[in-house]
Amino acid sequence: MAYFNYFPEIVYDVRGVKNNQRIQAITNILVRVRKKLELTNIAYFDQYFVTDGDRPDTLAYQIYGDSELHWVILYANYMTNPYYDWPLTSFDLQKYIAKKYSSNINGTHHWEDTDGYEVDETASGATAVTNYVYEEKKNDAKRSINIIKQEYLGNIIKEFKKLVG
Repeated sequence: MAYFNYFPEIVYDVRGVKNNQRIQAITNILVRVRKKLELTNIAYFDQYFVTDGDRPDTLAYQIYGDSELHWVILYANYMTNPYYDWPLTSFDLQKYIAKKYSSNINGTHHWEDTDGYEVDETASGATAVTNYVYEEKKNDAKRSINIIKQEYLGNIIKEFKKLVG
């Protein structure tokens, strides 16, 4: 079943013209929920590493046999915006970095010590982290996600229906 079929309907004036209302029931797409998931045990999830080209809908088809269950993958990982929460492909990441940092892609973003902590450039052993490397690390941190095991899928759908309804 499609994601928005779980959402409640509201009455809405679809014309928006004073003294000429046309009321219609529409899906309230502004409803937002965060998972409560009483399933907190790691045994309920499989780890998955998102590679270039993976998308929530293709993973849902690969794992659950239904691309319309893409929302389950996003929901399980607290992702509310697939454009910003999902890792970018290498090509899109390069475009993003080029746009964000324009002519200074390889400029210093910050300095780190050998343990990866941000430090002042004068700290002993401090190394420069470029804008490109910084954004690449941030993007790569999004690649490890939780996939709800198929046998618990019904529980997740039931919880989601309860939360949005």
